[in-house]
Amino acid sequence: MDKELRIKKLQEIQADKENIYMTGIRIKYKGDPKIFNAYKIPLDYLIYNKHNGRIGSSVKSFEKQYRELNSEIEIDKKIIEDFLWKSKADRNKITMKSLVENHQQRYGIVTNDGTIIDGNRRASLLNKIYTNRTSWIDKDVDHCQYFIAVILPQGADKKEIIKLETSYQMGEDEKLDYNPIEKYLKCDDLVKAGFSAEDISKMMAEKESKINEWLSIFKLMESYLDNFGYQGIYTRLEKREGQFVDLNNYLTKYKKRTKTGASWGYTDSDVADLEVICFDYIRSQYEGKDFRNIAKTGNNENASIFCNETIWKPFSQKHFEEVDNILEKPIQEIREEDPEGDLSRQLKERDELWKNTAHNVLENNLRYYTRKLEDSKESKEPLKLLKKAKDALNYIDTDIDCFYTKEAKELIYEINSITYEFKKKLKSRVSS
Repeated sequence: MDKELRIKKLQEIQADKENIYMTGIRIKYKGDPKIFNAYKIPLDYLIYNKHNGRIGSSVKSFEKQYRELNSEIEIDKKIIEDFLWKSKADRNKITMKSLVENHQQRYGIVTNDGTIIDGNRRASLLNKIYTNRTSWIDKDVDHCQYFIAVILPQGADKKEIIKLETSYQMGEDEKLDYNPIEKYLKCDDLVKAGFSAEDISKMMAEKESKINEWLSIFKLMESYLDNFGYQGIYTRLEKREGQFVDLNNYLTKYKKRTKTGASWGYTDSDVADLEVICFDYIRSQYEGKDFRNIAKTGNNENASIFCNETIWKPFSQKHFEEVDNILEKPIQEIREEDPEGDLSRQLKERDELWKNTAHNVLENNLRYYTRKLEDSKESKEPLKLLKKAKDALNYIDTDIDCFYTKEAKELIYEINSITYEFKKKLKSRVSS
């Protein structure tokens, strides 16, 4: 159904008082609370909103790969429905059961041309139920061909619609159910639409400082995608939000050079190297304490590897030497081999292959220099370090061939030289 016909059908629904399902609905519209009615609208008169905050990353990634989605086209309608289903697949069956048994409990909001502003997921589930109505044995699902919604006035201002859409999609408790990446995309979209951080904070019921933080984190996410040639494929950010939140906090402090714990004269180039190295660990999905050990800020040079120059320099040098030697297939070559393939899936597979190849390099380097960091923290506790060194030496298996190498011999001589110096110092200050 085209736009003009949808407008006409919705006008007819509003003209007949018999179609009023609910009255006295208070919605803040154009700055003031206004009273609206909700109507029982056939789903055939409505179209999905592809800009729905629940599916922003999927839509943008799809459009980057293929083409712009058009909600009025049946094939694109199915694609949007699939995105909406996958956005909360674990809850959809429960919601569908509730819609069948209890009917629609919460009204939606649509524009005068039938675009769903609030309630896209519910509408998609109602569509799914009614389309597959024969599978609902002994259940009356005739009501599922209708969507209960407020119809906004004709000629509603585009920015006002965006405000209302955001307030309902991202400004209520339901936003907790959204993919964590979606709020960052939504903030960026709103800025591009001409809204300030203060405006967005009101729409999303968050502090202005939090909105500015999200915008900063999103900028870092975009840098991550650019770094690997994944521009616009936001699905590659999934399950990585925590690392970006932490890294953004660290980088902000290092750039401002305040309360970092790093007392050495690091440069902007060093911070840029830190960002790139952390991107590699994010790509490999390192998180938690292991990830924080790389760049965490604190009160002294032992807060993290970056804070301690004598540890950071060899760590970063070793990282670039090893990682730069990892070969992976260029994206262009992947696309040439399978031009019709799903790019999101191809990039996921590319990341998995890289992760499997790089895992030992990343893990061994991080583990080794984390131990050196721990040793540095314990430098004022010599007995603890001496016991650790003794235990480590006792674990060495001298019966295996790899013990008998030139490198092992050189290390043993170095250890002997260090302990000899220790003995001389002890002899001069400690009696027998």
